[in-house]
Amino acid sequence: MILCVTLNPCLDKTLSVPAWRPGDLVRGRSSRDVVGGKGNNVARALKRLGRDPRPVTFLGGTVGETCRTLLKEADGLEPIAVATAAPTRVILTVATEGTADQTAFFDPDPAVTHAEADELVAKVETALAEPGVEALTLSGSSPSTTTHGVYSDLISLAGARRVPVFLDTYGPALEAIWGFWPTVLQMNRREAGMRLGKPAGDDDVADLLRSWRRRGVALGVVTDGPAPAFFLAGDVLYRAFPPEIHVKNPIGSGDSLLAGLVDARLKGLDPEATIRRAMACAVANASVWDAGAVDPETVERLEHEIEVEVEAP
Repeated sequence: MILCVTLNPCLDKTLSVPAWRPGDLVRGRSSRDVVGGKGNNVARALKRLGRDPRPVTFLGGTVGETCRTLLKEADGLEPIAVATAAPTRVILTVATEGTADQTAFFDPDPAVTHAEADELVAKVETALAEPGVEALTLSGSSPSTTTHGVYSDLISLAGARRVPVFLDTYGPALEAIWGFWPTVLQMNRREAGMRLGKPAGDDDVADLLRSWRRRGVALGVVTDGPAPAFFLAGDVLYRAFPPEIHVKNPIGSGDSLLAGLVDARLKGLDPEATIRRAMACAVANASVWDAGAVDPETVERLEHEIEVEVEAP
């Protein structure tokens, strides 16, 4: 079992519309609902890769119940959920037919109480005590001051049980990490720039990865959309180049990459094979609409199209 934690889930609604301008009355042509939030995307991708993930998240109100039902019935996942007084947020993405244009409208982040945050930590602690937990993934932003320290708490709990932790976050949730650091740490270049307080050049990214290594991170990753990604495995710095594809929807590609890293570790792959696996998952995700809906056969084909170079020290 792989526990996949999301602190800020959502109901991701996509509305397809004809060409429009602000102020128009627009009738949708089709709509689709998917449970969003980065950890839920990771769980969805892991399920497609043949793993046994369990989403761990907050769910509130009628939207939260809809998300619970979708996770079970549409994704075949059994969530570990903490009920919140605040409703789960909705993200509405308006996609214009015949174009790559899409505009997303976000509900405000929910206010999670201290008691609700403590309950989620307790549920993960209980799950970690069960036999067969292979990994813990922690993904996405923290919605409330009450949840900023949750990832730090969970890293220490997993470390005590020798469960590898895969972390993909930024901002206050990352700033709260102290003492215990994850096995794998991932972020994108924009988030790296936020961390550094300036635009992150290649040398800045390499220095950031090495700073994580000094804190005990076994594998550090900084992605950059369709541009090459950097990986630091041990003391070796790699640059990985994805192939050019027709991008259908890039949302969830970083989450699928994280799922690929988990899958590769559990397979015992070496660093270069791990990088190819993870990057192939990201590219496969970008070629479909639903986040995390990676096709294993596509992943295996794309692994051979990823270029991996060792950077000079």
